Amino acid sequence: MASRFGPSSLHQRDPRSALFEGYPGGSSRTTPSPGRAPLNGSVGGSSAAPYNAFRPATPNSRGQYSDAVLSELESQNDTQLEGMSAKVKMLKDITTAIGDEIRESSALAEKMNDSFESTRVRLRGTMNRMLRMAERTGVGWKVWLAFFSAVALLFWYVWLF
Repeated sequence: MASRFGPSSLHQRDPRSALFEGYPGGSSRTTPSPGRAPLNGSVGGSSAAPYNAFRPATPNSRGQYSDAVLSELESQNDTQLEGMSAKVKMLKDITTAIGDEIRESSALAEKMNDSFESTRVRLRGTMNRMLRMAERTGVGWKVWLAFFSAVALLFWYVWLF
């Protein structure tokens, strides 16, 4: 879109700024920008008339813009609005996906927490039953720990070799 306004040595961030490219504003410049024809009808910038003509993108004396400028600005506005709408939709989709992932992760963490809690209760019950059994037989808990360690070592040896 910026190519229709002629060559420019400046990087234009927004194509709408190209509408006001040749407008002298309040500067004392009396020649048009390089590579552009002045708006007073002469070709090549060889006119004797000073460059006081306003571009069509500036308002007239009553502060009104031409229909062509308004139409161009409206179409640029619509294009920018469509782009922003697409970006907002994309961000909405991303945040929805993030929210779903957070809910799933929270549910999984809660389920794991419940599972660990039930495992902890089972282990505590098993340990209590084992201690009661050890008290009944008169053998200390250290002996039972050594016995179960030996059994675990035997299983490990058979499994590994």
